[in-house]
Amino acid sequence: MRSTAALIFAMLCVSSAGLRAADTVTSDYPNRPLRLITGFLPGGISDTLARVVGEKLGERIGQRVVIDGRPGAGGLISLEIAAGSTPDGYTLLLGTPAVTISPSFTRKLSFDPLNSFAAVSMLGSSPTITVVNPAVPADSMKELIALAKAKPGQLNYASSGQGTTNHLAGELLKTMAGIQITPITYKGAALTLLATISGETQLTFSPLLPAIPHIKSGKLRGLAVTSAKRSTALPDTPAIAETLPGYDVTSWYGILVPAKTPQAIIARLNTEINRVLETRDVKERLTAQGVEVAGSSSVELAAFIKNDAVRWAKLVKESGIRLD
Repeated sequence: MRSTAALIFAMLCVSSAGLRAADTVTSDYPNRPLRLITGFLPGGISDTLARVVGEKLGERIGQRVVIDGRPGAGGLISLEIAAGSTPDGYTLLLGTPAVTISPSFTRKLSFDPLNSFAAVSMLGSSPTITVVNPAVPADSMKELIALAKAKPGQLNYASSGQGTTNHLAGELLKTMAGIQITPITYKGAALTLLATISGETQLTFSPLLPAIPHIKSGKLRGLAVTSAKRSTALPDTPAIAETLPGYDVTSWYGILVPAKTPQAIIARLNTEINRVLETRDVKERLTAQGVEVAGSSSVELAAFIKNDAVRWAKLVKESGIRLD
Protein backbone atom coordinates (compact mmCIF):
# COMPACT_ATOMS: atom_id res chain seq x y z
CA MET A 1 0.00 0.00 0.00
CA ARG A 2 2.81 2.33 0.96
CA SER A 3 4.74 1.52 -2.22
CA THR A 4 1.65 2.25 -4.34
CA ALA A 5 1.11 5.59 -2.60
CA ALA A 6 4.78 6.43 -3.04
CA LEU A 7 4.61 5.59 -6.73
CA ILE A 8 1.53 7.77 -7.24
CA PHE A 9 3.22 10.61 -5.33
CA ALA A 10 6.35 10.29 -7.50
CA MET A 11 4.28 10.34 -10.70
CA LEU A 12 2.45 13.46 -9.54
CA CYS A 13 5.76 15.14 -8.77
CA VAL A 14 7.13 14.31 -12.23
CA SER A 15 3.93 15.54 -13.87
CA SER A 16 4.00 18.75 -11.83
CA ALA A 17 7.65 19.31 -12.71
CA GLY A 18 6.85 18.82 -16.38
CA LEU A 19 4.05 21.37 -16.22
CA ARG A 20 6.30 23.85 -14.43
CA ALA A 21 8.99 23.33 -17.07
CA ALA A 22 6.45 23.91 -19.85
CA ASP A 23 5.21 27.05 -18.10
CA THR A 24 8.79 28.29 -17.76
CA VAL A 25 9.48 27.70 -21.45
CA THR A 26 6.31 29.56 -22.44
CA SER A 27 6.81 32.49 -20.06
CA ASP A 28 10.48 32.92 -20.99
CA TYR A 29 9.85 32.53 -24.71
CA PRO A 30 11.04 34.30 -26.74
CA ASN A 31 14.06 36.03 -25.19
CA ARG A 32 16.00 36.59 -28.43
CA PRO A 33 15.23 37.17 -32.14
CA LEU A 34 13.59 34.43 -34.20
CA ARG A 35 14.71 33.25 -37.64
CA LEU A 36 12.14 32.63 -40.38
CA ILE A 37 13.70 30.61 -43.21
CA THR A 38 12.32 30.98 -46.73
CA GLY A 39 13.32 29.06 -49.83
CA PHE A 40 13.22 31.76 -52.48
CA LEU A 41 14.81 35.07 -53.44
CA PRO A 42 13.44 38.50 -52.44
CA GLY A 43 10.78 39.84 -54.78
CA GLY A 44 8.66 36.71 -54.88
CA ILE A 45 5.42 36.10 -53.04
CA SER A 46 7.02 33.73 -50.48
CA ASP A 47 9.55 36.34 -49.39
CA THR A 48 6.95 39.13 -49.28
CA LEU A 49 4.52 37.00 -47.28
CA ALA A 50 7.27 36.05 -44.81
CA ARG A 51 8.21 39.70 -44.30
CA VAL A 52 4.63 40.87 -43.79
CA VAL A 53 3.81 38.14 -41.27
CA GLY A 54 7.27 38.21 -39.67
CA GLU A 55 7.15 41.95 -39.05
CA LYS A 56 3.78 41.80 -37.29
CA LEU A 57 4.63 38.61 -35.39
CA GLY A 58 7.78 40.31 -34.10
CA GLU A 59 5.71 43.23 -32.84
CA ARG A 60 3.38 40.89 -30.97
CA ILE A 61 6.06 38.76 -29.28
CA GLY A 62 8.49 41.61 -28.58
CA GLN A 63 11.38 40.15 -30.59
CA ARG A 64 12.59 40.64 -34.16
CA VAL A 65 11.78 37.97 -36.70
CA VAL A 66 14.74 37.87 -39.08
CA ILE A 67 14.00 36.63 -42.60
CA ASP A 68 16.66 34.16 -43.70
CA GLY A 69 16.40 33.53 -47.44
CA ARG A 70 17.99 30.25 -48.55
CA PRO A 71 17.06 29.91 -52.25
CA GLY A 72 17.90 26.94 -54.41
CA ALA A 73 16.81 23.42 -55.34
CA GLY A 74 13.16 24.43 -55.50
CA GLY A 75 13.04 25.26 -51.80
CA LEU A 76 14.73 22.04 -50.64
CA ILE A 77 17.80 23.87 -49.32
CA SER A 78 15.62 25.86 -46.92
CA LEU A 79 13.82 22.69 -45.82
CA GLU A 80 17.09 20.89 -45.14
CA ILE A 81 18.46 23.77 -43.07
CA ALA A 82 15.25 24.10 -41.06
CA ALA A 83 15.02 20.34 -40.51
CA GLY A 84 18.51 20.32 -38.99
CA SER A 85 17.91 23.31 -36.71
CA THR A 86 17.51 23.14 -32.94
CA PRO A 87 13.84 22.56 -32.04
CA ASP A 88 13.64 25.42 -29.56
CA GLY A 89 11.13 27.70 -31.27
CA TYR A 90 13.72 30.14 -32.54
CA THR A 91 13.81 28.73 -36.08
CA LEU A 92 10.65 28.88 -38.19
CA LEU A 93 10.13 27.74 -41.77
CA LEU A 94 7.81 29.20 -44.35
CA GLY A 95 6.20 25.98 -45.54
CA THR A 96 5.15 25.69 -49.20
CA PRO A 97 4.12 22.80 -51.47
CA ALA A 98 7.81 21.79 -51.62
CA VAL A 99 7.13 20.06 -48.28
CA THR A 100 4.31 17.91 -49.64
CA ILE A 101 5.65 17.38 -53.16
CA SER A 102 9.23 16.40 -52.25
CA PRO A 103 8.26 13.01 -50.75
CA SER A 104 7.41 11.99 -54.32
CA PHE A 105 10.99 12.59 -55.54
CA THR A 106 12.80 9.54 -56.87
CA ARG A 107 16.08 10.56 -55.23
CA LYS A 108 16.64 10.04 -51.52
CA LEU A 109 16.66 13.24 -49.48
CA SER A 110 18.83 13.82 -46.41
CA PHE A 111 15.71 14.49 -44.32
CA ASP A 112 12.10 13.31 -44.14
CA PRO A 113 9.89 16.20 -45.38
CA LEU A 114 6.79 14.91 -43.60
CA ASN A 115 8.36 13.98 -40.26
CA SER A 116 11.09 16.59 -39.85
CA PHE A 117 8.65 19.42 -39.08
CA ALA A 118 5.82 20.26 -36.73
CA ALA A 119 2.91 22.31 -38.04
CA VAL A 120 2.17 25.71 -36.49
CA SER A 121 -0.41 27.52 -38.63
CA MET A 122 -1.61 27.91 -42.17
CA LEU A 123 -1.21 31.40 -43.63
CA GLY A 124 -3.14 31.12 -46.89
CA SER A 125 -3.12 29.95 -50.48
CA SER A 126 -2.79 31.35 -53.97
CA PRO A 127 -3.14 30.15 -57.56
CA THR A 128 -0.57 30.94 -60.23
CA ILE A 129 -1.13 32.21 -63.75
CA THR A 130 0.27 30.95 -67.03
CA VAL A 131 2.05 33.81 -68.82
CA VAL A 132 3.86 33.86 -72.15
CA ASN A 133 6.27 36.21 -73.86
CA PRO A 134 4.32 38.49 -76.29
CA ALA A 135 6.28 37.00 -79.20
CA VAL A 136 4.64 33.62 -78.57
CA PRO A 137 1.74 33.27 -81.06
CA ALA A 138 -0.86 32.04 -78.56
CA ASP A 139 -3.72 33.98 -77.00
CA SER A 140 -5.28 31.09 -75.10
CA MET A 141 -4.33 27.84 -73.45
CA LYS A 142 -5.85 25.94 -76.37
CA GLU A 143 -3.63 27.85 -78.80
CA LEU A 144 -0.55 27.33 -76.61
CA ILE A 145 -1.15 23.58 -76.54
CA ALA A 146 -1.58 23.54 -80.32
CA LEU A 147 1.67 25.50 -80.74
CA ALA A 148 3.56 23.13 -78.45
CA LYS A 149 2.28 20.15 -80.41
CA ALA A 150 3.38 21.78 -83.66
CA LYS A 151 6.84 22.51 -82.20
CA PRO A 152 7.62 19.62 -79.82
CA GLY A 153 10.49 20.42 -77.46
CA GLN A 154 10.98 23.95 -78.82
CA LEU A 155 9.14 25.81 -76.06
CA ASN A 156 10.87 26.37 -72.71
CA TYR A 157 9.18 27.23 -69.45
CA ALA A 158 10.85 28.87 -66.45
CA SER A 159 10.53 27.17 -63.06
CA SER A 160 11.90 27.71 -59.56
CA GLY A 161 13.21 24.14 -59.42
CA GLN A 162 12.15 20.53 -58.97
CA GLY A 163 8.97 20.13 -56.98
CA THR A 164 7.93 23.78 -56.92
CA THR A 165 4.39 24.64 -57.98
CA ASN A 166 5.53 26.34 -61.19
CA HIS A 167 7.53 23.23 -62.07
CA LEU A 168 4.62 20.89 -61.33
CA ALA A 169 2.28 23.21 -63.22
CA GLY A 170 4.43 22.77 -66.31
CA GLU A 171 4.90 19.04 -65.89
CA LEU A 172 1.19 18.47 -65.30
CA LEU A 173 0.39 20.52 -68.39
CA LYS A 174 2.82 18.40 -70.40
CA THR A 175 1.23 15.18 -69.19
CA MET A 176 -2.42 16.17 -69.49
CA ALA A 177 -2.06 17.97 -72.84
CA GLY A 178 0.37 15.49 -74.36
CA ILE A 179 2.98 18.12 -75.24
CA GLN A 180 6.73 18.54 -74.84
CA ILE A 181 7.94 21.74 -73.16
CA THR A 182 11.32 22.01 -71.44
CA PRO A 183 11.82 23.31 -67.87
CA ILE A 184 14.60 25.84 -67.25
CA THR A 185 15.41 26.36 -63.56
CA TYR A 186 15.86 29.72 -61.81
CA LYS A 187 16.22 30.69 -58.13
CA GLY A 188 12.79 32.11 -57.46
CA ALA A 189 9.56 33.29 -59.08
CA ALA A 190 10.88 36.82 -59.69
CA LEU A 191 13.65 35.46 -61.91
CA THR A 192 11.27 33.19 -63.82
CA LEU A 193 9.24 36.27 -64.76
CA LEU A 194 12.35 38.15 -65.92
CA ALA A 195 13.41 35.15 -68.00
CA THR A 196 10.04 35.05 -69.76
CA ILE A 197 9.91 38.82 -70.26
CA SER A 198 13.38 38.76 -71.87
CA GLY A 199 12.45 35.86 -74.13
CA GLU A 200 14.99 33.56 -72.52
CA THR A 201 12.01 31.26 -71.92
CA GLN A 202 8.67 31.33 -73.72
CA LEU A 203 6.41 30.88 -70.69
CA THR A 204 6.19 30.46 -66.95
CA PHE A 205 3.64 29.95 -64.19
CA SER A 206 3.74 32.96 -61.88
CA PRO A 207 2.05 34.11 -58.67
CA LEU A 208 -0.74 36.51 -59.60
CA LEU A 209 0.44 39.79 -58.12
CA PRO A 210 3.92 40.09 -59.64
CA ALA A 211 2.58 38.97 -63.01
CA ILE A 212 -0.36 41.38 -63.28
CA PRO A 213 1.66 44.61 -63.82
CA HIS A 214 3.66 42.95 -66.59
CA ILE A 215 0.46 41.71 -68.21
CA LYS A 216 -1.04 45.19 -68.06
CA SER A 217 2.11 46.76 -69.52
CA GLY A 218 2.17 44.27 -72.38
CA LYS A 219 5.47 42.69 -71.35
CA LEU A 220 3.67 39.40 -70.78
CA ARG A 221 0.41 37.83 -71.95
CA GLY A 222 -1.73 36.06 -69.36
CA LEU A 223 -3.49 32.92 -70.59
CA ALA A 224 -5.02 31.01 -67.67
CA VAL A 225 -4.84 30.45 -63.91
CA THR A 226 -3.72 27.10 -62.56
CA SER A 227 -6.43 26.65 -59.89
CA ALA A 228 -9.42 24.39 -60.48
CA LYS A 229 -11.67 27.44 -60.83
CA ARG A 230 -11.20 31.06 -61.87
CA SER A 231 -9.58 33.35 -59.32
CA THR A 232 -11.64 36.09 -57.69
CA ALA A 233 -8.66 38.38 -58.33
CA LEU A 234 -8.88 37.74 -62.09
CA PRO A 235 -12.46 36.67 -62.82
CA ASP A 236 -12.13 37.25 -66.58
CA THR A 237 -9.10 34.95 -66.88
CA PRO A 238 -10.05 31.32 -67.53
CA ALA A 239 -8.69 28.38 -65.56
CA ILE A 240 -6.56 25.76 -67.32
CA ALA A 241 -9.17 23.27 -66.10
CA GLU A 242 -11.65 24.79 -68.57
CA THR A 243 -9.42 23.39 -71.32
CA LEU A 244 -8.02 20.41 -69.43
CA PRO A 245 -10.66 19.17 -66.92
CA GLY A 246 -9.12 18.08 -63.63
CA TYR A 247 -6.08 20.35 -63.86
CA ASP A 248 -5.34 22.01 -60.49
CA VAL A 249 -2.07 23.38 -59.08
CA THR A 250 -2.39 25.80 -56.18
CA SER A 251 0.25 27.12 -53.78
CA TRP A 252 -0.21 27.02 -50.00
CA TYR A 253 1.80 28.81 -47.33
CA GLY A 254 2.19 27.95 -43.66
CA ILE A 255 4.53 28.23 -40.70
CA LEU A 256 6.42 25.11 -39.60
CA VAL A 257 9.06 24.45 -36.96
CA PRO A 258 11.57 21.61 -36.52
CA ALA A 259 10.05 18.44 -35.13
CA LYS A 260 10.23 18.06 -31.32
CA THR A 261 9.75 21.79 -30.76
CA PRO A 262 7.93 22.04 -27.38
CA GLN A 263 4.16 21.98 -27.77
CA ALA A 264 3.82 24.98 -25.47
CA ILE A 265 5.89 27.06 -27.89
CA ILE A 266 3.92 25.80 -30.90
CA ALA A 267 0.69 26.78 -29.14
CA ARG A 268 2.07 30.25 -28.37
CA LEU A 269 3.19 30.79 -31.97
CA ASN A 270 -0.12 29.53 -33.31
CA THR A 271 -2.06 31.98 -31.16
CA GLU A 272 0.10 34.94 -32.12
CA ILE A 273 0.20 34.11 -35.86
CA ASN A 274 -3.57 33.74 -36.05
CA ARG A 275 -3.97 37.08 -34.31
CA VAL A 276 -1.57 38.60 -36.85
CA LEU A 277 -3.65 37.19 -39.72
CA GLU A 278 -6.80 38.70 -38.25
CA THR A 279 -5.44 42.26 -38.36
CA ARG A 280 -6.85 44.46 -41.10
CA ASP A 281 -3.43 45.68 -42.24
CA VAL A 282 -2.05 42.17 -42.77
CA LYS A 283 -5.21 40.95 -44.48
CA GLU A 284 -5.13 43.87 -46.91
CA ARG A 285 -1.43 43.51 -47.65
CA LEU A 286 -1.62 39.77 -48.26
CA THR A 287 -4.85 39.96 -50.26
CA ALA A 288 -3.10 42.54 -52.45
CA GLN A 289 -0.43 39.88 -53.04
CA GLY A 290 -3.08 37.52 -54.39
CA VAL A 291 -3.10 35.42 -51.20
CA GLU A 292 -6.38 34.12 -49.82
CA VAL A 293 -5.63 34.56 -46.12
CA ALA A 294 -6.63 31.65 -43.88
CA GLY A 295 -5.14 30.76 -40.51
CA SER A 296 -5.61 27.39 -38.82
CA SER A 297 -4.86 25.33 -35.75
CA SER A 298 -1.64 23.33 -35.74
CA VAL A 299 -3.70 20.13 -35.95
CA GLU A 300 -5.56 21.38 -39.02
CA LEU A 301 -2.33 22.31 -40.81
CA ALA A 302 -0.79 18.93 -39.95
CA ALA A 303 -3.82 17.14 -41.42
CA PHE A 304 -3.72 19.34 -44.52
CA ILE A 305 -0.03 18.56 -45.11
CA LYS A 306 -0.65 14.83 -44.78
CA ASN A 307 -3.57 14.93 -47.24
CA ASP A 308 -1.74 17.19 -49.70
CA ALA A 309 1.23 14.81 -49.78
CA VAL A 310 -1.13 11.93 -50.59
CA ARG A 311 -2.77 14.02 -53.33
CA TRP A 312 0.56 14.85 -54.96
CA ALA A 313 1.85 11.27 -54.71
CA LYS A 314 -1.32 10.05 -56.45
CA LEU A 315 -1.06 12.73 -59.14
CA VAL A 316 2.64 12.07 -59.79
CA LYS A 317 2.04 8.32 -60.06
CA GLU A 318 -1.03 8.54 -62.26
CA SER A 319 0.32 11.25 -64.56
CA GLY A 320 3.75 9.67 -64.96
CA ILE A 321 5.55 12.86 -63.90
CA ARG A 322 9.15 12.07 -62.88
CA LEU A 323 10.64 14.16 -60.06
CA ASP A 324 14.38 13.64 -59.88
